[in-house]
Amino acid sequence: MIINHGVRGSTPNPSQNYLFFGGNTPCVEIKTQKYQLIFDCGSGFSKVNFSNDLETILFISHFHHDHIQGLAFNNYDTKISKKITLTSAHSDKTNTFKHLSTYYSNPYFPVNFIEIINKFDFLDFEQVVNNFEDLNISSIDLNHPGNCSGYSITSNKKKFCYLLDNEYEDVQEKKLIDFCDNSETIIWDGMFLDSELSDKKGWGHSSIEQGITLADKIDVKNFLISHHSPSRDDQEIKILEKTISNNKVKFASENEVIEF
Repeated sequence: MIINHGVRGSTPNPSQNYLFFGGNTPCVEIKTQKYQLIFDCGSGFSKVNFSNDLETILFISHFHHDHIQGLAFNNYDTKISKKITLTSAHSDKTNTFKHLSTYYSNPYFPVNFIEIINKFDFLDFEQVVNNFEDLNISSIDLNHPGNCSGYSITSNKKKFCYLLDNEYEDVQEKKLIDFCDNSETIIWDGMFLDSELSDKKGWGHSSIEQGITLADKIDVKNFLISHHSPSRDDQEIKILEKTISNNKVKFASENEVIEF
């Protein structure tokens, strides 16, 4: 199953008018019979329930604060005895450790959390791909300041794609279609509307309309628009929902569970 623990972009918004779709920043979890796969650790990461019975892999798309700000705020340290594999496709294990240690230490954090918690096994992405032979794991470079990786996971012949924080350009179309085709579920960055893109050039995000257009060209069962703008409230998203005629395209909601 797939669980959306956080679907908001840039900064959490817990306000009253954001409760239906949710205010936590990105975190998506997949559970299979053998694995617990987690994509990003925004503030929604606090709700992940870890199991000692499953092998856990945490994939970091990039190191902007909204995708790592929840790492220290899960009580997994009291629940599990195992190590959690942590990796990023565009950063080797040394730099991944360095980036997270910097974020979670003085002057940005009161303690050196990464060293104190000692729950993470940092691996290069290539090691993860090779270590888990019953999972087909691949990545794609996305268009985002400071680098960002999208991920594809195939398990039991079912495919999931995670594509947050990408500033879509037409030259990406074929590459994205090839990467995502024949997917059960795709998570898409819909931070902006087309009308907002001109003022946000270079910010590293796509539009809702771009996602809808691309979804028509991909063989996919569920195309979920996520990374909602922190200023786009429930009412605005519900109005936008009514304009979508493609029944495989939906707006992601926090805590929703999708079969995988």
